[in-house]
Amino acid sequence: MQSGKNDEAKRVLKAQLEKSPEDHQALFLLGMIAVAEQRYDEAIERFRALLLTEPNADRVRLELARAFFLAGDYTNAERQFRFARAGDLPDAVKSNVDQYLGAIARLKRWQYRFSVAVAPDTNVNGGTNVRQVTIYGLPFELSSDARGTSGVGLTLDTGGEWSPFLTDSIKARMGADLHRSEYSGGKFDDMTLSAYAGPEWVSPNWDISLLANWMRRWYGNADYSEAFGGQLSVQHPVAEQFYLGVNFSARAVAYATQPAMNGPVFGLDGSLSYILSPSSLVQLSIGVARTDADVAAYSNWSYWGSVTYQRDLPFGFTIAATPSLVWSHYDERMAAFAQAREDWAYSFRIGVLNRRLTYAGFTPQLSFSHVTQNSNVPLYGYGRNQVEIGVTRYF
Repeated sequence: MQSGKNDEAKRVLKAQLEKSPEDHQALFLLGMIAVAEQRYDEAIERFRALLLTEPNADRVRLELARAFFLAGDYTNAERQFRFARAGDLPDAVKSNVDQYLGAIARLKRWQYRFSVAVAPDTNVNGGTNVRQVTIYGLPFELSSDARGTSGVGLTLDTGGEWSPFLTDSIKARMGADLHRSEYSGGKFDDMTLSAYAGPEWVSPNWDISLLANWMRRWYGNADYSEAFGGQLSVQHPVAEQFYLGVNFSARAVAYATQPAMNGPVFGLDGSLSYILSPSSLVQLSIGVARTDADVAAYSNWSYWGSVTYQRDLPFGFTIAATPSLVWSHYDERMAAFAQAREDWAYSFRIGVLNRRLTYAGFTPQLSFSHVTQNSNVPLYGYGRNQVEIGVTRYF
């Protein structure tokens, strides 16, 4: 192979695979030949096949990252390079990986994502589980629409970004995202459309974006809310395998049918990611938000935190689990209730996908999520379980 006799080398290696289909060295060398011959899709397939059984194989993951890079798939190349860098690599190899990551930051112009799923849900409208609440000191029976309603829906998540360089260190970022959940009858359909644009400053150790953003939401296929604002985002590698992200946002929100809730919303959140190994990472996230509504009973502080663990497993599986907690307390009580509202929400999400079953770039994905919200105002307490069965693609 080193002498350039690739055809002869391929015949020998394929003959070896006929005798021993699990010969990892033969599979790896065939992948290297495919890279040399610019058949990157084949190389990616072979390297991924090896990682299915050996997710911690540093050299294979490095070559997979390089094949993605040469194929122009910078999103997957970056992911694989960052995982590989967490392995036991010589300093010279780590330096080479850093050069690839720097090149990716400059070359990546477009990125897209798309996922669609069938979603059985025990509480599609996030309604309370109680049948009777006390309002103005009197008991009231809730209608079926006000209580939790189960159903099976279809969910769609898609988005994209274009980020060309304007100068050697400044990019222009422009992107949009769409989420839609659709249920029979339409009265619980939920859709959010958002867009953003602004400059991004990129350096070897810093990534800073200043974005203007817009968001509009429809519920039951009718206008629900609209928001305009801005966001400052900073990303920085703070130590070996540690990555810090901080975001500050401010936006003005207007509600179509509840003007008392109108007002500015300010948010500050941060995340610290640690790549544990070439096949796993953990991320800690915390945040705080302040809503100053026109009516004080809707003004509130919210605090949240979450932990995410992700791991590549043998046979092509990737699993991610995220428990989270949100605490919200409101400035004043609503006229109808005896006390100011206070909520505690606990949630857990676990998802699994299998890259071994990828077809035309789409990967099957299964997830389960649970939410329990407790409130001192029973109308706002609820429980919810949702399963999503679908496919996803990042490109």
